[in-house]
Amino acid sequence: MDPPAEKRHRSSSTITKPPSVSINPWYLTADFTKPFGAAFTSDLTAPYTHSSPDSTACGTILAHPFHTAKLQNILPAEFLHSLKTELLTLPWHERSNDLYTFHQTDDLALNPLPHIKVLRDYLASDQFVSLMETLTGTELARGHLDIAAQRYKKGGHLLCHDDDVQRGKLVRRIAYIIYLVDEQWSEEDGGALGLYTNDSRGQPSEVVARLTPEFNSLGFFLTGLVSFHTVEEITVSDPSRERWSVTGWFYGATTPPLPAEDQSLSPSLLPAFLPFNDDYVECAKWVNPDYLSSKTQDRIQDMFLDQSSVQLRQFLVPDIYAQVIAETDSTDTTLLGPPHLRRYLELSPPPQSTLASLLVFLRSSAFARLLTALTSIDTVAASQQLRKFEHGHYTLIHDQVQEPFGLDVSLSLQHTELEWEDTWGGATHYIADKDELLRIAPESNSLSLVLRDEGTLRFVKFLNHMAPVARQEIAMVFDIAPSESEEEEEE
Repeated sequence: MDPPAEKRHRSSSTITKPPSVSINPWYLTADFTKPFGAAFTSDLTAPYTHSSPDSTACGTILAHPFHTAKLQNILPAEFLHSLKTELLTLPWHERSNDLYTFHQTDDLALNPLPHIKVLRDYLASDQFVSLMETLTGTELARGHLDIAAQRYKKGGHLLCHDDDVQRGKLVRRIAYIIYLVDEQWSEEDGGALGLYTNDSRGQPSEVVARLTPEFNSLGFFLTGLVSFHTVEEITVSDPSRERWSVTGWFYGATTPPLPAEDQSLSPSLLPAFLPFNDDYVECAKWVNPDYLSSKTQDRIQDMFLDQSSVQLRQFLVPDIYAQVIAETDSTDTTLLGPPHLRRYLELSPPPQSTLASLLVFLRSSAFARLLTALTSIDTVAASQQLRKFEHGHYTLIHDQVQEPFGLDVSLSLQHTELEWEDTWGGATHYIADKDELLRIAPESNSLSLVLRDEGTLRFVKFLNHMAPVARQEIAMVFDIAPSESEEEEEE
């Protein structure tokens, strides 16, 4: 027997209607897809904008350096707010390495929460995939979609990369970003999608265009060897505000790669090893006398043999250090790249300066003998670079350009005794198999010695806008003399 009508009404009122979602219908009309798709696939040289008659939707294309699109008011705002509420309930993992710092969910491909599932299913639907194909002129594979959510906190970033990743017989063809930032987000808050130009060798050069995050907008572009981009640092004044997004890739068939010479990196990007100079140099003129006593040297050598690293504070004679620091302010600088490998300033001091003389001393046979006394390691040559890291500078680990292994010798040339904070970035990180082995923060007049063997890599973490001072150092790698057994094997 059927329940009374009143009871039927009360029961049905407790049933929650499952969420649904669809793109703003204007974006599916031929009035939008035909002209927008024609513009995106053409040799467009100027920005393109196409708005709906009621101005509630708008599509934009940045033409240079590569076509990048943005569709505003893409989905129902209420749905996205509910989606964000669901995302808050998930575990978030901090991701931090040489390339990026942000928080991310696990892969959302199988997440059962209703709004997440509905969004994922809709992005993978034939309607949406067909729309992306029409707008970009690119054939996509059905059933292959990457999707995850990210939160970039103050200081968060993602440095220069190209998203050119292959998965079996498929390759990433379109990168997409659904922005979930607050409605007040502006250019001053950072987090823009920065687009790089490419030089004649196909390497990234400079950011020349930016896509500012905007709530309920979709950004997308074709990935490949010319799509170098970055998520610029989050610079919000209020640390509770974060750059939220849902991102991923659509996949398609692989295309023939460019010739290797068009995309290769030259090992000459690294400073060359040079033999020591044999000019007579007195260590006592430069080095704190404490480090010249045999008793101190034996103690330091024991520490180094035990830990493969040691840090020597107040290394230079104070008067010499003061002269060197004063001269760094008037030294010529050159910005080094490419940005998917490094970004910092190389300093070139005048030949007659104390700073230039210090560089000569650090490449002398006398200093090499001092290193042997401190580490028990014999060296035969050294590379050397005087460098400065300002806001936005870093080094990255790259398969095609790896530093030679050896004894790392770095003299920190900080202007002040200010204690370096880890939240500023700018530290040197040593890693092996993604595990961090050692972290060395800049410290005034400090010499660090690290034995870096095969399998150990290093990078200087992105120096963010919270750092009140630059990082300066003389960075050297000493080539280690072969052992007797190695020489016998070569013979």
